[in-house]
Amino acid sequence: MHADDPLTHLLDRASLHSELVCRTVGRGRWALALAARPVLVLHHVLDGTCVLRAKDVDQRLLPGDIALVGPHVEHRLDAGDPTIRPVTLERWLANARVEDGERVLGTGRDEARALCGLFYFQHEELASLVRALPPVLYASGRSIEQRPSFDATLVRLREESTMPKLGSSLMQRRLLEMVLVEFVRLLGDTTPARLTALESAEDDVVARAIARMSEELDVEWDVEALAKSVGVSRATLARRFAQVTGLPPIQFHARMRAEEAERLLKETDLPTTQIAESLGWSSVHAFQRAFRRLRNTTPASIRKGQSRSPSTG
Repeated sequence: MHADDPLTHLLDRASLHSELVCRTVGRGRWALALAARPVLVLHHVLDGTCVLRAKDVDQRLLPGDIALVGPHVEHRLDAGDPTIRPVTLERWLANARVEDGERVLGTGRDEARALCGLFYFQHEELASLVRALPPVLYASGRSIEQRPSFDATLVRLREESTMPKLGSSLMQRRLLEMVLVEFVRLLGDTTPARLTALESAEDDVVARAIARMSEELDVEWDVEALAKSVGVSRATLARRFAQVTGLPPIQFHARMRAEEAERLLKETDLPTTQIAESLGWSSVHAFQRAFRRLRNTTPASIRKGQSRSPSTG
C-alpha cells in the first residue's frame, strides 16, 4: 500500500493528526516562547511582520509566509527585538485577552497577526524523516502565491479560523494537514534533494547523513568525516547512500547547497556575497562557478528572472 507514495505511507504510519492552536495578534514590543516539544509547529503570518528565532535561525516572516519548526526545537516569535523578554505559550494561552476571537499579546499600534498549528505523530515513525530535514523550514508568501492549490488551501484555513461555522474544527484540522502536504510538495519542487529524505527515511544511516549535511551546508564534507559522524565505515556509507539517492554523498551535498543558494536568490534580497559565504563557498567567484556547473545557469540570471516576475511587483 502506498508503494509509490512515500509521504502518504509515512504520515499514515505515524498516525498524524493536527490542531489549530490559536490566532494571534502581537502588538508593540512582544515576544512569545515555545518550548521544545515532540510536535511539528506551523506558523503562518497573516498581517504585519515578526521574527522567528530557533537555534542558529533568525527568519523574518512577512505576510503570507509560513515556517515549519521541527520537533524538540525550542523557538520564539517576536516583534523584531531579541532582547524582549518572552511570555511562554502555555502561560499566554491561559491568560491572554481575547478580542474578536483573536488572542492578543502586548500593547501598541504596530500589529502582527499569525496562525499557529501543531502536528502530533508517533515520533519513532517519523524520526528518520525529521532528522533528515532542517530544524526550521520556510516558504515565502511569494512562492506560495505561485502555487494555486497551496494558496487556496491557506485561504480556506484563514476563512475557517476567522469565521467558524458548523464543523470548523474538523475543517481546520484537515486543512492544516493539506497545508503540510503542500509544504512538502513545494519543498520537493524548489529543493528536490531535501525530498530525498522521504526515500531515505527507511535507511537510518542515510537519513542521519543527510541530516548532518543539511544542518551544516557550509561545511566542506568528505565521505570519511561524514561516515564517522553517523557511526559507520566509509565504504558502508558510500554504498548505502548511492543505493538510496543514486548519488555519492559529496555530490548530493553539492546539489543540496546549490538548491539552497537558488532558493535564497529567488526568495530573499541577500547579496550574492552573503549567500556564498553563508553556504561555505570561499569566494563569490567559486560560488558562481559551482552554481553554473550544478544549476546550468548563473546567480545573476536567477536574480534577473525574479526581478521581472509579476509576483515581485
